[in-house]
Amino acid sequence: MGGVEVTDEKGQSFLGRAGITTLPHGVLASRQVTFDPPLPPAKTSAIDRISTGAVAKVLLHFSERFWPRRMAHLVCGTGPVTLYWTTSFGADGPPVLVAYATGTRSRALSQAGPDLVPEVVLEDLARLFPKAKPRRLARDARFVDWLTEPNASGGYTFLPPGSVGTRAALAAANTGALIWAGAATEWNPVADTVEAAYLSGLRAARQACTVLSGGPIPD
Repeated sequence: MGGVEVTDEKGQSFLGRAGITTLPHGVLASRQVTFDPPLPPAKTSAIDRISTGAVAKVLLHFSERFWPRRMAHLVCGTGPVTLYWTTSFGADGPPVLVAYATGTRSRALSQAGPDLVPEVVLEDLARLFPKAKPRRLARDARFVDWLTEPNASGGYTFLPPGSVGTRAALAAANTGALIWAGAATEWNPVADTVEAAYLSGLRAARQACTVLSGGPIPD
């Protein structure tokens, strides 16, 4: 019998004639989700050969703006943060800064933990804006660690050397009525972007329509 069945952690099952998975690659690679029957070797090989990087964000709310009004991004060559951006990208908006870290910087923040991270970022802002005294203006902070978030298990994907073609293998229609989408399954125009995720959704929707109409799944 065709179709898919999804069982959640509480044991509740959902049946469908077709299903689209947009699970983040980090979740797939962590094997938090099991598939029955097992995924074909080409699919599991693609999951193993794609890598997911670490990403962390800190949202900081201040009593007033202390950065230049026209500032949209501040890229940092050194320090614990990769870049800062404003929620309104330079236009008038709330006095909120987003601190964004990737790679080793993100992992260092993850190890520091949510209690210490705001202080680390405020110290960095004091270095970048020595006359502003950001700590005095800080009102609230929220740390978002994608690396330890079980529903993400990391940030954006990248391909190590020798992994060309693995995104296509992850997207391949080789699991019957279970269709694959998400930013990690697209490479055109640029992999792991909002546009890539959107385009993967359009492709998956076409494939689902074909399954529901009884036809062969298009690539």
